[in-house]
Amino acid sequence: MPTGFKVVFRFLWYFISRVLIWGVAIGLIVLAFFVAMDYMNVRILTSDGLQVRAEVIIKGDDSTTLSRVFSKGFLEQDELLWSHNYRQYIVSDMNYQLDVGFVLIMPWHDTATLRVTELVTNIDAEIFEGAQTTEDISETPPPWDHATYDVKLARFEDNWRIVSMELVEMLPQPSPSPSPSPSKTKAPTPSPTAVSDVPQAEVDSE
Repeated sequence: MPTGFKVVFRFLWYFISRVLIWGVAIGLIVLAFFVAMDYMNVRILTSDGLQVRAEVIIKGDDSTTLSRVFSKGFLEQDELLWSHNYRQYIVSDMNYQLDVGFVLIMPWHDTATLRVTELVTNIDAEIFEGAQTTEDISETPPPWDHATYDVKLARFEDNWRIVSMELVEMLPQPSPSPSPSPSKTKAPTPSPTAVSDVPQAEVDSE
């Protein structure tokens, strides 16, 4: 092969190899961007959606926003959402905690499943004055079930919706921390007075 063809061939190979390398690198960057965007979307949607659901159930907040997060089928079949466990109480405050796991979501995936752990503690409530019941009501509202779930989301026209929650494990209720008992301070024992500390006049008088 003539020397000129070798030079041209090497130049073309160098150019094509560099284009391929840069193309693969740009493709990976774009893919990582869309993967990160999808994960952040489903994470925020799950965190905000489940918290709003708990507030609707416990505090009786407006439920119209749930349709932006949950599918119609989920809302119709959510037994806890339609329950009356907290209807007899006025809840002023509560502590909501949600731990969301990581999942790899590719741009061509239409579904994703997140492992979440949900905790609701310190529900501050009082009995509703106008409550009409046929049996006694506990002064404290029922505890929220602490549990781990597999939350499944589906993509509808580039928007994610929660379509199901599958129970994985029930978690024990945290035991209340005992209030510290007042410490008893022991009175100091008076030290005996040494003979050397008594004035000499008092010793002589004895």
